[in-house]
Amino acid sequence: MALNEWKPSEDALSTIVRVLQDSLVPDSNVQKAVQEKIVLMQNYPDFTNYLLYILSNAQSYNDHVRTLSAIILKNNISTLYETLPITTIEIVRQQCLELMKDTSKEVRTSVTTLIGVLVCKDSISSWPNLIPYLCLLLESSDSNLSETALSALFKICEEYLSRLGSGQEEHNEMINELLSKFVTLVTNERASIRKEALKLLNQVMQDDIDLTKKHFDTKLYMNSLLQILKDNDPEVQKLICQAFVMFIETRDVNILPHIATIVEFIFSKLEHEDTEVALQGCEFWLASAKLPTCREIFLPYANRLLPILIKNMKYSNFELDALKDHLGIDEHVEDKADDIQPRGFSTGGNDDEYYEEVDYDGKDLMGEPNVGWTLRKCSAASLDALSLQFREDMLAIVVPIINQALNHNDTLIKESGILALGAIADGCMSGLCPYLPGLVQYLLVCMNHEHSLIRVITCWTLSRFMTWMMEPEQSTEIYFIPVMTILLKHFLDGNKRVQRAALSAFCIFQEEARLKLVPYIDLILQAFVMAAKKFKYRNCLLLYDVVGVLSQSVGNHLNKPEYIEVLLPPLMHKFNSIPVDEDEEFLALMECLSNVVTAVEVGFLPYAEVAYNRCLQILNETVKNILCFNEKPTEYDPPEKDAMCVAHDLLLGMSVGLKTYFVKYVTNSNLLQLLYYTLQEEMVQVRQPALALFGELVKLCFDHINPQVHDYIPIIVQNLDKQYDGTCNNAAWVVSKLCIVMGQGLEQYVPQILKRYVEIMQTCNGAKTMYQTVAISLCSLGLVFPDTITPYLGNILRPCCQAMRNVRDCEEKDLGFRGLCQLIIRNPSAAVPDFIFFCDAVASWNDIKVDLKDTIRNILTTFRNQYGENNWSAFYEQFPPMLKYRLNKLYGI
Repeated sequence: MALNEWKPSEDALSTIVRVLQDSLVPDSNVQKAVQEKIVLMQNYPDFTNYLLYILSNAQSYNDHVRTLSAIILKNNISTLYETLPITTIEIVRQQCLELMKDTSKEVRTSVTTLIGVLVCKDSISSWPNLIPYLCLLLESSDSNLSETALSALFKICEEYLSRLGSGQEEHNEMINELLSKFVTLVTNERASIRKEALKLLNQVMQDDIDLTKKHFDTKLYMNSLLQILKDNDPEVQKLICQAFVMFIETRDVNILPHIATIVEFIFSKLEHEDTEVALQGCEFWLASAKLPTCREIFLPYANRLLPILIKNMKYSNFELDALKDHLGIDEHVEDKADDIQPRGFSTGGNDDEYYEEVDYDGKDLMGEPNVGWTLRKCSAASLDALSLQFREDMLAIVVPIINQALNHNDTLIKESGILALGAIADGCMSGLCPYLPGLVQYLLVCMNHEHSLIRVITCWTLSRFMTWMMEPEQSTEIYFIPVMTILLKHFLDGNKRVQRAALSAFCIFQEEARLKLVPYIDLILQAFVMAAKKFKYRNCLLLYDVVGVLSQSVGNHLNKPEYIEVLLPPLMHKFNSIPVDEDEEFLALMECLSNVVTAVEVGFLPYAEVAYNRCLQILNETVKNILCFNEKPTEYDPPEKDAMCVAHDLLLGMSVGLKTYFVKYVTNSNLLQLLYYTLQEEMVQVRQPALALFGELVKLCFDHINPQVHDYIPIIVQNLDKQYDGTCNNAAWVVSKLCIVMGQGLEQYVPQILKRYVEIMQTCNGAKTMYQTVAISLCSLGLVFPDTITPYLGNILRPCCQAMRNVRDCEEKDLGFRGLCQLIIRNPSAAVPDFIFFCDAVASWNDIKVDLKDTIRNILTTFRNQYGENNWSAFYEQFPPMLKYRLNKLYGI
């Protein structure tokens, strides 16, 4: 039945129209009533037809009411599509095509969105006349029609390709034709059409390389791009730059024949008056720096490129305007609410600290005025990345420019020179070494510059040379002590941005110095205490991070009464006085304490009960809120979970630091029951520390866990998923601990665990911590269940050896090698094809236990004897000289 054959009820129609008109009233109470009425009207028979009737009736209803009708219709179809009769769907589709020609831009736009939803809910094949019809409109001389059709096609392509990538859509030849059509539109005479075509094709290239190759010819796209290089429209220029970036990032070879032409085009954009165009041009170099062939292709352009990048690293007027209220003495000014940005929380990894000036990712993590990703940032990131490719070959070009900038009277040029010096630090370190004594002294002087911009960037640039300063041959008196002292001094700078920059640099200083800090712990703690009294909210957050890094760096050297008396009372006073668990400061403080308690160990005992009880309170309340929300999601708000993340971290720190003293808190509480829920929490940041905590409890108090352990093991196994590195790593570590304490009691779970481990190790590259932990855990299983694991030796020997060779000497590594040796002894023939990897792995030990050493020596000797002297000699000659040396030194082979 066509829509013109359907007759609405006047009463129902009037009611619906009245509700739509009321929705335009700017009153919250009216809006709430409208939403309630719309929900009720969902039950109207033919509600979809009513909305479509209003949308299609331009003579009776104004554009606002019609547009709103389209929005509600879209939502209605999205929610109820499966329940609607096919005849209703066909009517909606028919009307959508007719409404593409509507005189109202608002209506046309809303209809293109509605078309997108209809395609989303079904497949393109089910609406065969859609794309041909839109392509016909695309050829119209009426710009309204062609641009509306283009918008609809854009949305269809986006939806189709996303569904195709996720396996929800089958390949459709019409899309091939449509993408080819978009390629031809790149050279269309209308700029608006050129822009939309470029946007879509760039998106297609960005989304999926394989799909790109299947669905359109990138060679034709490149040819179209080359035809519009002289286009004067700034938006088109930006999109052309983006397209070339996509060709670089997808390693599309069609760019290579035209690289000289493209580079000239990019050069013409780097100094464009529109900084957004220049930024997109700069992105090309940042992408190019990731190419394995970058040096070969682009080093010849370094003479022209590098000076432009350094020039573009000067602050723009836009950036300076954003910073204008943050340049002078502002330590007394309270932080504004919109200055404080959410922060991430660690889950056992190391978090790098950045601040606005060198935040190459544009995230503004330190809460600076959010100017986003700028030409200055992109230029600095590009120079940094290119320095890793060009290395010392670029110094002859950049050193004179940087020297000139460093000695310039213009503060902004001097600042850009200091930034450039820091940017080339990683790539050009060996070439810079002869200059560093003088440069570090220069930077120390700049730390006292009158302008805060100089002090801020100098902190960062100093941090880039920390590794060099910590080398044994560098003088402690000339570098270590002066740098430490000047950074501590600037904790108390009058400018809050300088304070943050000093704190960030000091984090890196501590990470590099580690135990060199021990003689100066008292001095550092006094600086922390003074800073805590002075800092406003945001800088306190970072101070907690710095305290945490100190704890990680010096470990139990912090466990002295005089240090604990300085550090813990103010931290615990804050801990007890912040009432809101989800407060940013409380979360940062909890993270800090988790590191401190690990370092001070039993020195934390006077504060342990208070900390434990609050953590338990957080877990109890959050788990309760989660269960309530899951049961009645319409009645409860989604629970906040950040506090639960850091509560797990602090409990984990306490278990590691307090060891057996921690057991009494566990056995007198419901922590184990709470872990049953949090180990299954969908949020990875909760599961990861929960798994680590459970593993520590297995070590500390397995007798307490044992009666219920079989409720937990399936959950642990479920977390052996390589998609989530951190949780998989921790789950594998837990399996190792269970293997030790349970022995044969783990037998029923071994097939499930083994299946997951083999799948994980098949993609092992030997570099990630997760693979190392899984390899050790898998080999540990081999020690307890050799008959079950031995048949898989041929599949796991190489990846396990590649992973374990990179593990430092420790008890876990010892256990893993013992298991691996037992597997080889039981099935030596399976080890033959990859025996060289075993040789390489066993050579990685520095301090190996005598019995394990004898076992490995016997395996090596047995293999040598079975090979025969001639075969063994030929095999042995493949080994690198260092491997031969290590095997001879350790095992006499």
